[in-house]
Amino acid sequence: MSATPVINNLYEAKALLEMTRGEKFDELKTFSTIANALAMHEKLMLHGIRYRPNYKIAIAESFPEISGEHLRPQLIAAIKTSPLAVEQVLLSAKVDTIIAHLKTGTLIYTHYVEGMVEPLRKAIAAAGYKVGLFTGVEDTKERDSAKQKFIAREIDILIGTAPIGTGVDGLQYVCDRLIIASPPWTHAEYEQLVGRIYRQKSAFAKVEVIIPQVILDHQGDIWSWDRQYRWSRIQWKKSLADTAIDGVIPKGELASEKVVLQKVGEALQTWIDRVESGDIYEINREELRVPLPEAIAKILQRRFGDFSAMNNRFNNSYSQTTGDRLKANPEEWYQYHTLYRAARETWQEIPYEKIAEKLQNYTNLQIGDFGCGEAKLAELLPNHQVHSFDHIAINAKVCACDISHTPLPDVTLNVAIFSLSLMGLNYTDYLQEAHRTIKSGGSLLIAETISRWTDKKQELLDLITSLGFTVVKEQESDRFLYINATKPLITLI
Repeated sequence: MSATPVINNLYEAKALLEMTRGEKFDELKTFSTIANALAMHEKLMLHGIRYRPNYKIAIAESFPEISGEHLRPQLIAAIKTSPLAVEQVLLSAKVDTIIAHLKTGTLIYTHYVEGMVEPLRKAIAAAGYKVGLFTGVEDTKERDSAKQKFIAREIDILIGTAPIGTGVDGLQYVCDRLIIASPPWTHAEYEQLVGRIYRQKSAFAKVEVIIPQVILDHQGDIWSWDRQYRWSRIQWKKSLADTAIDGVIPKGELASEKVVLQKVGEALQTWIDRVESGDIYEINREELRVPLPEAIAKILQRRFGDFSAMNNRFNNSYSQTTGDRLKANPEEWYQYHTLYRAARETWQEIPYEKIAEKLQNYTNLQIGDFGCGEAKLAELLPNHQVHSFDHIAINAKVCACDISHTPLPDVTLNVAIFSLSLMGLNYTDYLQEAHRTIKSGGSLLIAETISRWTDKKQELLDLITSLGFTVVKEQESDRFLYINATKPLITLI
């Protein structure tokens, strides 16, 4: 079975095993424990029910931002009702962005509730596209007809709800773009949905997943249902069901919808109160340093969120967007690095120190530190020429720029380093810039957290290779992934 099974608990996992194998698995226990979930995962892998194909397809996720400050009254009312009521309000702001990203052969996913599918269908039809539906309302025959017309290119756009996520094959022949108007609720459901087009026998070398996100932003103070709650929920595999499928040990159970709504409502009201009261602390630029004074850091955490929330925001924005935002509010950068420094104090291993230790065996290298932060590599490597780049320059030796476009001449560097800095939707551009600036025979050194690349390590390695590097070594420690690649020497004859 090459599809990704979706299960909601360990009982369903055991039932799936027994149904597909035609035998009893009495040794498997369904009581909710990590040990039982891992035992279930082992059996699913052993019997080929969880099969991971090595796809030769690239996948790109993007997150267009949509201003939603005008939706405050509707959101306050919707949060008191249900999550789907919130999705309805946000969809109204997403329609124009969705239409702007349409092309023939696009699949759109949303929830089926009144006020979502039909308005979306009408807007897309009004834009000149032929639209088909694959939802829970049509009978099987009607859904199959819509799918076949989409595959035959008789309709341009297919709108699907929950039924499109399972057991549907053939879309990969004609569809390389999925737009998620309102996301599914779990990581497993998200994987299943994306798997409709990111699958074997795809006619495309690359597929796109576009997830519009409505953002309420006041002077860098952010509130977003889409980003902070819905996407974060999908990103983190927390349930025992996910453990059974993918072997990922959960960090805790997902909160119920009731609890989520309560927290979301409180966060939105707090955000509104801050904005309306003018409680947006004006930072004296002379106070900006790492670490920030404790009083300022506490105020800024209310504005920008904790370390995880800030990482999420950087990772889900394009570098130009991040750069523009940090230029307007440099205190966000200083707050991030204050929290980053505090986090490092709990680590047994610090990647930039490990990299510096290796490079201390050489002299007079031209080194590029892409996303240098506090420029610690330059401090540790005084016998080399370290070119340090980041959105904000912490000192005069750092060049403030977008690391996808540095001022370095071509083929300047012996070594390009990305130490926990492949942050942003366009990290491919960073690696392309590294390739431009590295000399033939030079090295690319990358350090990243294992957790971020659990499901995408091979994709990252394939990307590095596709850009013209040769991966020499990749290894993992308890927490980090290290990649050493080289830019091949030019063969003249």
